[in-house]
Amino acid sequence: MNVSLAGKTAVITGAGSGIGRATVIRFLEAGAAVVAVDRREDLAESLGADPPAGHLERLATVVGDVATDETAREFTRVALARFGGLDVLINNAAVSVVKPLHEHTPEEWDFVMDTNVKAIYWAARHVIPVMIGRGGGVILNAGSISGEVGIPGQGAYAASKGAVHQMTRQMAIEYAPHGIRVNAVCCGTVDTPLVHRSAELSGDPDAFWKMLRQGHPIGRIASAEEVADFYLYMASDRATFFTGSLVMLDGGFTAR
Repeated sequence: MNVSLAGKTAVITGAGSGIGRATVIRFLEAGAAVVAVDRREDLAESLGADPPAGHLERLATVVGDVATDETAREFTRVALARFGGLDVLINNAAVSVVKPLHEHTPEEWDFVMDTNVKAIYWAARHVIPVMIGRGGGVILNAGSISGEVGIPGQGAYAASKGAVHQMTRQMAIEYAPHGIRVNAVCCGTVDTPLVHRSAELSGDPDAFWKMLRQGHPIGRIASAEEVADFYLYMASDRATFFTGSLVMLDGGFTAR
């Protein structure tokens, strides 16, 4: 199935690695203009090495922390100034601290909640008015199996993803009259640097990976490219009846 995003502009957060990086590449290949957002200072140079020739004129980068209003304001400004609009927002940036809830420091709790949850609020403040003015748009939030079931060591991360799931439903209802679709893509384990860091922080990486693999009836974890392909479909005009959905892209994890 040929999926095109030609003529559309997308903002993708957490674009420096993993799912975000793979999604930037997929969207460029599908014809979209992309504003890639991440905290890493070498974001432009890093992404510039990956897109196929001829796509770089449709790529802009913003270096900043999505947990701040300033970054949301800037990526919205860049989308409008550079490409003349903003049609798709993918709130992909996320962080995790692998601990039981009571062992989190207040700083760790705030770090996770600000990055995973409050960032969506900051983005909405600037992006929603633009989409309303354009007569519609698509917002895709990074959900998780951790927002639906209990998993040891997920502490603040699980709480943050539960919040993301409910924010998705609320936003879908709130903005449907304006032609804005809002969905959450709720992944199981994906082979990304975030998961590798979580494994190391767990104190027993082998046990951590075994636990994650055993939880997926399909018998493996996902690749970042698989998730990027699904984001591409959900952002396209082929998915126009999806809104308010928590789509479980989890290899059967939550079907148990």
